[in-house]
Amino acid sequence: MTPVQASSIPLFCSNKDVVVEAVTGSGKTIAFLIPVIEIILKAGLVHRGHVAGIVMAPTRELASQIYSVFNSVLEFQPSASTTLKAQLLIGGSSTVANDVQKFLSETPQIVVGTPGRLLEFLQSPQVRSSRLEVLVLDEADRLLELGFDKTISGILRMLPKQRRTGLFSATVTSAVGELVRVGLRNPVKVIVKVGDGEHELKVPTTLSISYSVLTPDSKIPFLIHSINTLKYRKAIVYFPTCASVVYFYSLLMSIWPKLQSSKSAGTQLFSLHGKLSQGPRTKTLNNFINTVNKSVLLTTDVAARGLDIPEVDVVIQIDPPYEANMFLHRAGRAARAGRYGEGYVFLTKGREEGYADLLRVKKVRLLESQEIDISDLKTEFYRNFRDWILHSRENHDMAVKAYVSYVRFYTKHTMTSIFRMSEFDFVGFGRAYGLLRLPSMPELKSAQGIPENGWLVEDIDMDAYKYKDPQKEQARLEQLSNRDCKAATKLGLPKATPKAWSEQSERKERREVRREKKKVKKEVIAASNLNGDSPSDSEELEADWKTLIADRKKKRKRNISFEL
Repeated sequence: MTPVQASSIPLFCSNKDVVVEAVTGSGKTIAFLIPVIEIILKAGLVHRGHVAGIVMAPTRELASQIYSVFNSVLEFQPSASTTLKAQLLIGGSSTVANDVQKFLSETPQIVVGTPGRLLEFLQSPQVRSSRLEVLVLDEADRLLELGFDKTISGILRMLPKQRRTGLFSATVTSAVGELVRVGLRNPVKVIVKVGDGEHELKVPTTLSISYSVLTPDSKIPFLIHSINTLKYRKAIVYFPTCASVVYFYSLLMSIWPKLQSSKSAGTQLFSLHGKLSQGPRTKTLNNFINTVNKSVLLTTDVAARGLDIPEVDVVIQIDPPYEANMFLHRAGRAARAGRYGEGYVFLTKGREEGYADLLRVKKVRLLESQEIDISDLKTEFYRNFRDWILHSRENHDMAVKAYVSYVRFYTKHTMTSIFRMSEFDFVGFGRAYGLLRLPSMPELKSAQGIPENGWLVEDIDMDAYKYKDPQKEQARLEQLSNRDCKAATKLGLPKATPKAWSEQSERKERREVRREKKKVKKEVIAASNLNGDSPSDSEELEADWKTLIADRKKKRKRNISFEL
């Protein structure tokens, strides 16, 4: 057994609630899988329609991986009438009704899933949770963050208090303060450290991490240089937003054959992000895992936690994540189970150099990379980049969307002493994203050095800049014609101010918050009814609901509004 398994399995199996913190890749999945199986076997026969064990994970990919590991162990059961089974519950693959029907027909004792689907599943009157024996929250800190709390509260109200509960993660700092709400009873905290004293680390000793300080327009060329020169079997590249992944994947797929070296010839590129539907997400991840070719996955934090992807040797972070703990989860996709791996992070020249000092305080050692001259590659890259942007107006639309989403990501950064919007290089990142003109954004009003009307180039006629899609181009021409007609009829009247993209998005977010408030209240009331709460508990339920809403308002500033 690994140290985390040797420390936590005996405790969890002996009916202790546990909170386990260990570096990524140390074997935490087996550390809770074995006790779950043991506890349910000791409990004896589980009746049809009853759930005996629940394992909750923050993402569909991680839930699918845990389910796969469960099945690989359960295959070795001896033939007996008490054979254990597991069922996967995630959105996008089937309906809740189908999940319930499968649960009743196959009678699994263990369910593995994401919070949203688990809540819907447990709310079914045909599913009983009163005899639950064990609950596990994998990547517990993420599950207890804002955005999952209301769903988990609804789930916990349906579960018996006399149960075993385990929280597992590489970083459980934020989870510790939520232990009472989660329902742990006198938990034992297990922390497996790497190193000792001053040399204690939060990452495996087999993982080396380096950082490079770059200008905004050097990041993607330096990424291409890294893909061309580093030694790896598989590499993962993290972008901050879904729109960035879509945009740069489209760009690289087009210009990659012109920029790859002989060493990287034949390298496959994959794209994965949270806005993909479940089918393509699963297919992409499986293809990346199973490919025999040298490959690179462009992704967001949807693939940052818990996933055990074989043969990942290199992890590259184009930008530091919005919180320091996520950095550890990203870097931990390499150097798993004793393998050696390398991590790289690109910092923007200016104040971001301080990020390396911040991570050292958090016991993550970063080494500064040597400066490398990539001027020739950079020149060739931007020549091809410009041609690709001008090839179709659709490409520039993607560029604007990616740029806006990146600015919004930057404004939500938790480490505001380092990542300051007052020092953000709007023009530099605009050129790095290939923009011809900066979009209308409230953030630009107080920015310094913005060109007149936001133009970053001088030789482009936007009216002649066409879409390749005939229908979109026709719609654009009609819009131009209508605009000219209105301008002629309203000559002398003040021009209407166009609404900024970010303002429209913020209004949409406010509407979603109002919807979620109503949904929270319904979930709490529904959960209490299923649990058989008496009318005298109504005041307590109302207080719980108001507490959830108050917590949400309090933490809204830290909420990352973009999807992973």
